[in-house]
Amino acid sequence: MKKIISLFTLTAALMAHALGAAELGQPAAPLKIKEWIKGKSVDLASAKGNQVLVVEFWATWCGPCRTSIPHLTELQKKFKDVGFIGVSDEDAPTVKKFVNKMGDQMDYTVAIDDDRQTSKGYMEAFDQNGIPHAFIVDREGRVVWQGHPMDGLEEALAEVVSGKFDLAKAKKRAGAENLMREFFEAAMEDKDDAKITKLGKELEALDAELGGLTPGRKFSADEVRKSAKFRRLLQEYQLAIRNNKSGTEVGRIEGLLKENAPEGFDLAGFKEAMQLSQTFSEYYMAASGRGSADKLASLGRKLSEVTTTNAMLLNEWAWTILTDERIKTRDYPLATKLAKAAVDASGAKDAGVLDTYARALFDSGKTTEGIEWQKKAVAAAEDNETRAQLGETLKQFQAKTAKQ
Repeated sequence: MKKIISLFTLTAALMAHALGAAELGQPAAPLKIKEWIKGKSVDLASAKGNQVLVVEFWATWCGPCRTSIPHLTELQKKFKDVGFIGVSDEDAPTVKKFVNKMGDQMDYTVAIDDDRQTSKGYMEAFDQNGIPHAFIVDREGRVVWQGHPMDGLEEALAEVVSGKFDLAKAKKRAGAENLMREFFEAAMEDKDDAKITKLGKELEALDAELGGLTPGRKFSADEVRKSAKFRRLLQEYQLAIRNNKSGTEVGRIEGLLKENAPEGFDLAGFKEAMQLSQTFSEYYMAASGRGSADKLASLGRKLSEVTTTNAMLLNEWAWTILTDERIKTRDYPLATKLAKAAVDASGAKDAGVLDTYARALFDSGKTTEGIEWQKKAVAAAEDNETRAQLGETLKQFQAKTAKQ
């Protein structure tokens, strides 16, 4: 889950949904399954003409996947005639153990991919490599939607089931997303002004035609182009600092950053964050077994003594300590201290920060406090997607507490 809305929300959105060679509307690939772990087997050919399917790719080790599982269960209950299939490429014993532990929270069909053949037909065909990721197959056996299962799946599914889904519009939107990626990449290079201008005008026209390319924001080619230039300057600045470039060179880039920075950008704070990130990098390497283990305690103390008010940085540190799969021993007191500092620095108003603090409390054994802070995180959410994600986490906390 995205923990804090960063300075580059727009540019990240532009690059997040690029499609590969496959296009919406084409026939869905067969389900090549090695073993059905839960529920009855599903045959794509038999479903054609009769049933809408949701094919979702996930893994037991994937944190966002675990968050989306209860949501998929709720959708299965809501859309009783739709077949939901969760496909993992892990070994059967691992998946069986996980599914049994989840119980009713994972109440839909679960299957093991056969040598990643199903993944190749969906994930690779649509040039996707991040999970969880879901595909809707309509009654005609076509892939008509693809994306994160907690970002638009419910709305698209309702339209597909009711027969109101506009495939032509969906294909046009998908093409626009690909065009956005091309535009941003060209703007980052800033070499072909004619091409950039042409792409920008096409995107602005599509934005008006489709009622928005990015939810809640009107697309502006000038704004995105300026954002791309600023991002490029930041990269140059980071390299200059890392390579100990001369003060003159660093000063030149700083001057350009100030000229092109969006409102609210704090150059001093960014520079501080770069330096502090180096400290956390050393801690992370030691905590994940790739650095000097005997320095872990001193690096932990160093982090705990940091006085920065950069809520985003503190939050990311705490979240990494709490959830990163590579960390061998989690320092819950340190994560809790960092998360609380992030809460204080953000005025206890940011849902992502509150979510991290709630998890730190819950995972360290303070379950009642964790649940109360998770409720605050849900209440602070500013959009339905985030509210749903945080709400699922709250349900998981409450379910675990009830079993104790």
